[in-house]
Amino acid sequence: MCEEIVKALLPSPQGVYVDATLGGGGHTAALLEAGAEKVIALDMDGEALAYAGLRMARFAERLSLHHSNFRYLDEVLDQKGIESVQGVIFDLGLSWHQVRSQQRGFSYQGDGALDMRFDAESDSPTALEIIRGEPKEKIERILREYGEEPKARRIAQAIVEHRREVRTTRDLADLLRQVVGTSGFRKTAMRVFQALRIAVNDELENLRLGLDAALSRLASGGRVAALAYHSLEDRIVKDKYRRAEQNQEYRRVNRKPIFASEKEVKVNPAARSARLRVLEKL
Repeated sequence: MCEEIVKALLPSPQGVYVDATLGGGGHTAALLEAGAEKVIALDMDGEALAYAGLRMARFAERLSLHHSNFRYLDEVLDQKGIESVQGVIFDLGLSWHQVRSQQRGFSYQGDGALDMRFDAESDSPTALEIIRGEPKEKIERILREYGEEPKARRIAQAIVEHRREVRTTRDLADLLRQVVGTSGFRKTAMRVFQALRIAVNDELENLRLGLDAALSRLASGGRVAALAYHSLEDRIVKDKYRRAEQNQEYRRVNRKPIFASEKEVKVNPAARSARLRVLEKL
């Protein structure tokens, strides 16, 4: 949704913008091409930063790359001596290279390590460590709260009973298929993998902290644009925007979410679930 992001943030030749989730660099490139003076880009994934750095070498003087979680946005801007910014984008979806890399473990398709860490160099527990080490009650809570999985108890029980047999993404997928059957497998697998990924990366708390930092750093007239892909993220974004608007220093640019065009969905089916919400500081 690059076109929608550019329209939402209205990049200016005198403006500094933050891409809090660099990924493949599409939004950063779009902002720079539209005339943004500078983009501060963050990502937890070192591979994404390296790829984007090569792809956007022509923008080197206007682009600053940082290997960081967006929960530390304040620290990054302090290091750069930047007090306020004109816009921040959060694209909360997985990047293409994460999904396609079997060894990262984000997808139930293929056969790779059950890792799921955005930052492969971090010491946070992997998905496999959660499966192998956490009690049934915690696994059930993760699946229910982060995946909104209706069969969380049955699946948690199966994981605990067979946890030593689960080594890879395929092993976990096969176990889920045994629990829910072929007809319900796809949706269940998506929910379970989402839940484990959120738990591994503490995504929801990071989002709360990242949005707080972004709102506090906005210049007058500046905007935050958040692209959420599931209800948990979207709920947090809506709640933060609603609370910010109550103090009469901010306004929601769009009361209802902006969705991807039919043309984009045909090219990128993952965009079907994207919901864009924009908040402006008055």
